[in-house]
Amino acid sequence: MNVLFSSKEYDYHTLVKVAEMAGLAGLVGFHPAGEDYLLSFPDGEDTQALVENYKLRLHDLENNIWCH
Repeated sequence: MNVLFSSKEYDYHTLVKVAEMAGLAGLVGFHPAGEDYLLSFPDGEDTQALVENYKLRLHDLENNIWCH
Protein backbone atom coordinates (compact mmCIF):
# COMPACT_ATOMS: atom_id res chain seq x y z
CA MET A 1 0.00 0.00 0.00
CA ASN A 2 1.31 3.43 -0.91
CA VAL A 3 0.58 6.65 0.97
CA LEU A 4 1.53 10.12 -0.26
CA PHE A 5 2.69 12.73 2.25
CA SER A 6 3.06 16.39 1.37
CA SER A 7 6.48 17.95 1.84
CA LYS A 8 4.61 21.10 2.90
CA GLU A 9 3.37 19.25 5.98
CA TYR A 10 6.24 16.86 6.79
CA ASP A 11 9.92 16.66 6.04
CA TYR A 12 11.76 13.48 5.14
CA HIS A 13 13.54 13.17 8.49
CA THR A 14 10.25 13.36 10.42
CA LEU A 15 8.73 10.61 8.28
CA VAL A 16 11.79 8.39 8.83
CA LYS A 17 11.80 9.07 12.59
CA VAL A 18 8.14 8.08 12.89
CA ALA A 19 8.84 4.85 11.00
CA GLU A 20 11.60 4.09 13.51
CA MET A 21 9.31 4.92 16.45
CA ALA A 22 6.59 2.65 15.03
CA GLY A 23 9.01 -0.25 14.60
CA LEU A 24 8.71 -0.03 10.83
CA ALA A 25 12.29 0.90 9.97
CA GLY A 26 13.36 -1.26 7.05
CA LEU A 27 9.76 -2.22 6.26
CA VAL A 28 8.51 1.10 4.95
CA GLY A 29 9.93 2.34 1.66
CA PHE A 30 10.52 6.06 1.11
CA HIS A 31 10.30 7.39 -2.44
CA PRO A 32 10.45 10.92 -3.80
CA ALA A 33 7.24 11.96 -5.56
CA GLY A 34 8.03 15.33 -7.05
CA GLU A 35 8.38 17.56 -4.01
CA ASP A 36 6.40 15.12 -1.84
CA TYR A 37 7.10 11.67 -0.37
CA LEU A 38 5.51 8.36 -1.25
CA LEU A 39 5.73 5.78 1.51
CA SER A 40 5.19 2.14 0.60
CA PHE A 41 4.00 -0.22 3.32
CA PRO A 42 4.33 -4.01 2.99
CA ASP A 43 1.21 -5.74 1.70
CA GLY A 44 -0.38 -8.16 4.11
CA GLU A 45 -3.37 -8.76 6.33
CA ASP A 46 -2.39 -5.99 8.72
CA THR A 47 -1.31 -3.37 6.17
CA GLN A 48 -4.17 -1.00 6.94
CA ALA A 49 -3.42 -1.27 10.67
CA LEU A 50 0.26 -0.45 10.02
CA VAL A 51 -0.70 2.62 8.01
CA GLU A 52 -3.15 3.80 10.68
CA ASN A 53 -0.56 3.22 13.41
CA TYR A 54 2.00 5.20 11.42
CA LYS A 55 -0.40 8.11 10.86
CA LEU A 56 -1.39 8.12 14.54
CA ARG A 57 2.25 8.29 15.64
CA LEU A 58 2.91 11.05 13.12
CA HIS A 59 -0.04 13.00 14.50
CA ASP A 60 1.12 12.38 18.10
CA LEU A 61 4.61 13.62 17.27
CA GLU A 62 3.13 16.70 15.63
CA ASN A 63 1.04 17.42 18.73
CA ASN A 64 4.02 16.95 21.05
CA ILE A 65 6.12 19.39 19.05
CA TRP A 66 3.49 22.10 18.70
CA CYS A 67 1.75 21.95 22.09
CA HIS A 68 4.74 23.21 24.11
